[in-house]
Amino acid sequence: MCLQLHIHPIDTAIKEAETLAGWRLYVTNAPTTRLTLPQAVMYYRDEWLLERGFHRFKRGSLPALPIYFQNEDRITGLMFILNIALRVFTVMEFVVRLALEQTQQSLAGLYDGNPKRKTNRPSAERMLKAFCNLTLYFLPDSTIFITPLSDLQKQILSLIKMPESLYQLEQVQSPT
Repeated sequence: MCLQLHIHPIDTAIKEAETLAGWRLYVTNAPTTRLTLPQAVMYYRDEWLLERGFHRFKRGSLPALPIYFQNEDRITGLMFILNIALRVFTVMEFVVRLALEQTQQSLAGLYDGNPKRKTNRPSAERMLKAFCNLTLYFLPDSTIFITPLSDLQKQILSLIKMPESLYQLEQVQSPT
C-alpha cells in the first residue's frame, strides 16, 4: 500500500487566516458619536456583570422555576419578585464592595471551613448566609429573645449602612 499526499496551499486563504488570527469582531449599530470603539470594547468585556444576574435566575440563589405555575399572572408575579431580589443583591454587593474599597478593608469569616480567608469582593449570597444563625425565641413566659449579632454580622451591617438596632427587639404590648 502506497499513500501519497499532495499539498496545494491556497495563498489567499492562508493570508486571510493570518490577518484575522487573534482578532475579534465587534458589531454595533450605535454611531461613533455615541459609542467609541474603546467604549464598545469596555461594555462588551463588562457584559459578564449582566450575565451574572441571569445566572442567578438560572442556577443560582434566585432560581426562576415557575414550572409549578400554570397561571400566567403567577409566573409574572414570581419573576417580578425575583427581579426585585436580584436588584437588592446587586445593590448590596455594590455598596459593600465600594465601602470595603474606600476603607481598604476586607471581610473574613464568609467561607465555611476557612474562617480566616478574607475577601474584598463578597457576594450577596455569602453575606446573607452569615445571618443564617440568628434565631428568634418566644419563651413560654412571653419573653422574646434573639441571638446576639456576631462581629461579622455587625461589620456587614456597618458596610451597608444599616443600624444594628434592626436586630434589637422592642417590647410591643399587644392586646390579648
